Amino acid sequence: MEFDKKPLTVEQQIQLLKDRGMDIPEPEKASLFLTNISYYRLSAYWYTFLESPKSNHVFIAETTFDKVLNTYVFDRKLRLLIFDEIERIEIALRTKLIYEYCLEFGNNWYENKSLFKGKDTYYYKLQELLISEMNKTSEVFIRHYRKKYSNPANPPAWMALELASFGQLSMLFKNLKPNQARKRVSSHFGVDEMVLESWLESLSYVRNACAHHMRLWNRKLPKTPIVPKNPTFKWLEKNPYSRDENKIYLTLSIIGYLLARISPGNSFSKKISSLLSDFPEIPIHYMGFTQSWQEESLWSR
Repeated sequence: MEFDKKPLTVEQQIQLLKDRGMDIPEPEKASLFLTNISYYRLSAYWYTFLESPKSNHVFIAETTFDKVLNTYVFDRKLRLLIFDEIERIEIALRTKLIYEYCLEFGNNWYENKSLFKGKDTYYYKLQELLISEMNKTSEVFIRHYRKKYSNPANPPAWMALELASFGQLSMLFKNLKPNQARKRVSSHFGVDEMVLESWLESLSYVRNACAHHMRLWNRKLPKTPIVPKNPTFKWLEKNPYSRDENKIYLTLSIIGYLLARISPGNSFSKKISSLLSDFPEIPIHYMGFTQSWQEESLWSR
């Protein structure tokens, strides 16, 4: 089947939305946002406002451009909030991983092939990645090490792994063999190794979604994180997601749980509550929230 859709001017886009039932009382305002955000990006946010079957592209009654725009703004604020909080988790993970492994296996443990699982594929990929990052970085601490020291050739983990992204740290943890150092890292975050591995993979995906400005609020996540059976600290009392839907609520709960370990007294739950209060028209069931979510001990700290 050949794709035969033609590009439309902003004026034509506005008229098409009107023809499909969207109320646009301020065309100039709509024109401004369609010019700077794009029709295609916003279409992901008006999808929930379509009548069934959605393939007919007819909006439900009283759908306005402002309602769609508010959904977009809410999603943007949610992504910024998540991105900021995951940064704390990333730094804590890097710190604990480096600390435990350096004390037990030495400064350059990341070059120790015996610490990695299975075949050597990931090990060599990691070495290639880190060396590539060190060769192109402008970070002063890497340049200083290479200028001053010749043995070992590469800097210690607390320098080298500063160049690793959250996704790379997640993959690193996943590919390390089980040992006491790995167990201590997991225990620090209040879950077992398998759960932490799953959580890091999920958080890596969500972080990348935030970094690339992808719609997040009602997205079905590609892989459900493992729900801990015996968490060390307060966890959700009710099933956080339905069997066939992977929603952001579970990820938010994971972030809240981990932040309670690394930053006691943090205001994450208050920030989430405040954001939802600012946008009361957002249907939280699309995110996986239950109506009584604030009664959960995880959120009512």
